[in-house]
Amino acid sequence: MNDSKLIEVGVFLPVTNNGWVASTNGPKLPGTYEYVKQVTLLAEKMGFDFALSQAKWRGYGGATNHWNTSLESLSTMAGLAEATSSIGVWGTVHMMIFPPAIVAKMIATMDQISNGRIGLNLVSGSNPFDLGQMGLWRDLDHASRYALAEEWIKVVQQLWTQDRVSHKGDFFELDDCMSNPKPKKMPPIICAGASDRGFQFTIDNCNGSFFPCSDDEKSLARGKRVKELAARAGKPDFKSYGLFTLIPGATDAEAKDRLDFFDAGVDREALARQAMEYSTDRSAKENFAAQYFINQNEHVSSVLGGALTGSVETLARRVAHTITEGQLDGITIIVPDFVDDLKIVGEQIIPMMADFGVNTKVSALASK
Repeated sequence: MNDSKLIEVGVFLPVTNNGWVASTNGPKLPGTYEYVKQVTLLAEKMGFDFALSQAKWRGYGGATNHWNTSLESLSTMAGLAEATSSIGVWGTVHMMIFPPAIVAKMIATMDQISNGRIGLNLVSGSNPFDLGQMGLWRDLDHASRYALAEEWIKVVQQLWTQDRVSHKGDFFELDDCMSNPKPKKMPPIICAGASDRGFQFTIDNCNGSFFPCSDDEKSLARGKRVKELAARAGKPDFKSYGLFTLIPGATDAEAKDRLDFFDAGVDREALARQAMEYSTDRSAKENFAAQYFINQNEHVSSVLGGALTGSVETLARRVAHTITEGQLDGITIIVPDFVDDLKIVGEQIIPMMADFGVNTKVSALASK
């Protein structure tokens, strides 16, 4: 990796109660706008490049009422755009349920609110319960979801660049549709599809790929694969963003003890419900995110698979190794506590990654 290359750093905001730890022993995160704003302002102060929120509509219950409270992604990011001044604010949309003309207008509005800092994360599916409760689930196979996604994003991009759009496709229809204002700056668009079909959609229509990551060989191969496909498509500037779950401690042993403590109180009922919902999707085997949630239940883990534990130095070394070997352009961070743990990440772990050949804006600020 070129030592002068800056790696982007983002935080995956806890817009749901409990954040990303399904355990009675986990931090009691409220899933409120005030908490999310506190986290985003902290990340901005430390020099993070972007804050990203997921889209979640239904929780999994259990002893912790896991994710029973959730903020809507785009309206949350509109509020954060007003509350911040420099950090990118990236929202998530399920293309299956949001008409493209509606999102085109919303993002153009948020472009003004954020002064060009809005970004968009596209999701082609979810699970039949999450979206089905609203009568909005489309029972499409894997290929059809990406056909819908391709039609969806093309319509959005036309509305952002053309005065009037008429379109009659397999999934959407527009009749002399006008959408003003236009974004002054085209927003960065990412997608978490990680199959070859998902990667191809993302490379053809987005600026970057977003996927869970660790320092195992499968994660490294995944990062290399998306870069290989992007090179074949003639898109050398296409970016890849790894999603890391980090559990820091004063020592490696202390960090491992934290994870063991979370796992001792794992909410088995919530995990089982989550796995059941994703398993009912006929495309679950081809859905990378679905497999992650299903595997979390199989391993009875309070956190997503691939979580990294360790001291500041250990985590800096492991994440830097993954960035370098996996050819990543950016990282997005999940932590148990998004205040105290995020401070450790932003003030200690990320700056130390410079010692292992990875430079960031966060590192540059910390060195001043």
